[in-house]
Amino acid sequence: METLFPLAQADILVPMLKRLAPDAQPRWGAMTAQQMIEHLDTILQYSISDKPIPILTPEEQLPQIVQWLRTSKPLPRGFNNPLIPVGPPLHPDLQTANQHLMASLERFFQHYNEFPSHTAIHIVFGSLGYEDWQRFHQKHFQHHFTQFGLLEE
Repeated sequence: METLFPLAQADILVPMLKRLAPDAQPRWGAMTAQQMIEHLDTILQYSISDKPIPILTPEEQLPQIVQWLRTSKPLPRGFNNPLIPVGPPLHPDLQTANQHLMASLERFFQHYNEFPSHTAIHIVFGSLGYEDWQRFHQKHFQHHFTQFGLLEE
């Protein structure tokens, strides 16, 4: 079976998080390392919630954009999610943010194990199920890990 979210595997993710320094400078954008981890964590939480959020993509374009999600193309740089503004840190330090991210990943997989048909709204891609959320999170983690030099472009 294809692994849709390999960056979630502890043997891959934990060493990357250990290499991420609190003062790491992004290759692009204005987030700090801790804000980036907290941002990934927040989106993970959205992916298991029932919180209604607006979809920015026109309904008639959703099938094409979900098809794009299923490709190997990376997320483009420069998208600012208006629902998740970058603000002050949510946690006291990067280590705590990393621990919270790991716990959220565990909750993500537990949630879809218990509720395999659950869907949650993504602001761009619309209603996504488990497999498409994994695809999105893989692209999203890859995007931000590349941003901070944890992965090569």
